[in-house]
Amino acid sequence: MATLNTLRTKGALILTIFIGVALIAFLLQDLTSASSVFQSRKNMVGSIDGNNIDYMEFVAEHERLEGVIQAMYGRSSLNAAEIDQVYNMTWDSYIRRYAYEPGYKRLGIEVGEAEQIDMVKGTYLSPVIQSLFASPTTGAVDQMMLAQFVATLDTDATGMMPAMWDYANDEMVSERSMSKYVALARGGAFVNDLEVAKGVAAANNVYNGRYAMIPFTSIADSLVEVSSAEVRAYYRKNKEVFRQGAARDVEYVSWALAPSEADFAEAADHVNGLAEEFAAAEDPMQYASLNSHDRTDPGYYTEAQLMGDQRAIAFGDRWGEMAGPTLNGTVYTLSRVATERMLPDSVGARHILLPLGSTSADSLVRAIRGGADIFTLAPLYSIDQMIDLGRFPPETMVEPFAEATIAAGANDVFTVDTQYGTHVVQMTYKGAPVRKVQIASVVYNVEPSAVTEQAAYSQARDFLAAAAGSKEKFDAAVTSTGVSPRVATIGSNERNVMGLNDSRELVRWSFNTKPGVVSPIMEMDGNYVLAVVTGAREAGIADVQDVAQGIFQRLRNEKKAAMLTAQMTGKSVDEVAAMTGATSGNVEGLRTNVFYDTNLGVEPAAIGVFAGLSAGAVSKPVVGFSGVYVVSVTSVDVAAADTAATDASERVRIEAEAESTLPQRLLQALNDGSDIKDYRAKFF
Repeated sequence: MATLNTLRTKGALILTIFIGVALIAFLLQDLTSASSVFQSRKNMVGSIDGNNIDYMEFVAEHERLEGVIQAMYGRSSLNAAEIDQVYNMTWDSYIRRYAYEPGYKRLGIEVGEAEQIDMVKGTYLSPVIQSLFASPTTGAVDQMMLAQFVATLDTDATGMMPAMWDYANDEMVSERSMSKYVALARGGAFVNDLEVAKGVAAANNVYNGRYAMIPFTSIADSLVEVSSAEVRAYYRKNKEVFRQGAARDVEYVSWALAPSEADFAEAADHVNGLAEEFAAAEDPMQYASLNSHDRTDPGYYTEAQLMGDQRAIAFGDRWGEMAGPTLNGTVYTLSRVATERMLPDSVGARHILLPLGSTSADSLVRAIRGGADIFTLAPLYSIDQMIDLGRFPPETMVEPFAEATIAAGANDVFTVDTQYGTHVVQMTYKGAPVRKVQIASVVYNVEPSAVTEQAAYSQARDFLAAAAGSKEKFDAAVTSTGVSPRVATIGSNERNVMGLNDSRELVRWSFNTKPGVVSPIMEMDGNYVLAVVTGAREAGIADVQDVAQGIFQRLRNEKKAAMLTAQMTGKSVDEVAAMTGATSGNVEGLRTNVFYDTNLGVEPAAIGVFAGLSAGAVSKPVVGFSGVYVVSVTSVDVAAADTAATDASERVRIEAEAESTLPQRLLQALNDGSDIKDYRAKFF
């Protein structure tokens, strides 16, 4: 019995411990799960219709597209602007995938396999194919180039050609799907007779008359009351008007990393030393290539192609002298004539490019010399689709090719080897030789010294020490140091802040911090920069407090408009013109198919009211942007027959205008109808 009682007592304790351990494990699991969800949200680049886009996924897709673009254009790398463009392309691909394509599917819009084949080699070629495989000489799709590309897909060891083809196919399908969607929408659009009639009248009727206007400012603001309840009511009724993108308001100060007077003095001494050495150098081009901050230009130029000092030392009264040193801003330049040659101003040539050392080269030379057509032979042998090189200055080509064309006669056929392969060249033109010179230039950039940079950094560091922690401290530091702050509003997809080029670091920082936080010292665009976020707005409907002032102003003007309308009703233009604060004037040659008039300004409501008036009529008060108007018509003329719009021409105009804007309007509607959250500014 004791044993049973003991078991009961201890069993209850064991059960309590077991339940406690289970609860703790459950809570820990829940916390771990919550942490995982939080981390997942933290790493989201965006969300489209409930489809979350992970940072690593987005970066992998961006790298894939970057590789494709590099391969398509034969580039080993892209510059910063091009990389940004690829980021946008990557984002757009997700929008197509998650926002557009599900809609296409619901509408039954498909691009089947047979249609995809037709887009490549059928009657209705895709614009993608037309842009990628267009002949440089004819502009038409080069079917042989396309066939060769497709034939090598399975043998490409790099994998880039299949990747390019997959990308091209995705773009073709996307473009054709959108084209079908636009065509579907276009088929449901039409122009009715009333639109045409109003359009013809607006284009052909020419109005002359007078106007009088009393501005809203003629009524003191203190005489008009707008309650906070009215502001909130307007906000609730018109919420969609206040939809906004994500943005940050920042205030920043900067210290320029510019050369000091001491830096300029030191640079002048150094450049004078360079000038003595350069003047004495036996090989000016070699000296320039070793000592210039910029790449030397190997080109040859005629007198007409040079200007200023360079023309004077090459063709003028200072022949053989050195030009400079000349300081322009922060750049010193010294120039000498390196060499001069008698060269044709331009040559013309066609070529067949073969793999280096090809045994077919001599046979092709003999065939072309014997009368064979190079355009017939090239598609069979050439690895370069460009056959006719046109006319060009010979020195713009790689050196072996240039020298060979300079030495050749006007109708010669010959071979020359370059790093690209063996060229079978047929000369088509050779200009008369003229004197050309090669200019060797030494460029020296005056840059801030380490001492100057340290002085600027010290100023930024001292400011940070005083400003860190809050906007109030930032403002106090501005006052105590006397620096001039700048303000900027930054959109989430902007790359540059006003006044600072290449300032993406500041954009990224501002979207990853809270208002009132002061930034670390950032170096950008030749400046040390410190910033503080003064306001943050997320994408979506703006908060009422952020737009209250604008609503208040609008409602106040509406009430002023009602007061002015009551005062002006039943009065002529002359009577209104005599009222306190009024302005008046004439209107001549007005057509109501515009929104701007030289006398009325941008006032579409006041302009539009003319269309409903006959000669001698006076309008009722009309509320415009800046005040309330009364207008009268003195005469209505009709446009000359040879310039007048007709029903047919107006219908065509309206249809063309609607058709030209339809694709953009549809895209905007698709984006507005999708739940798109873009957080890229926090990462890129």
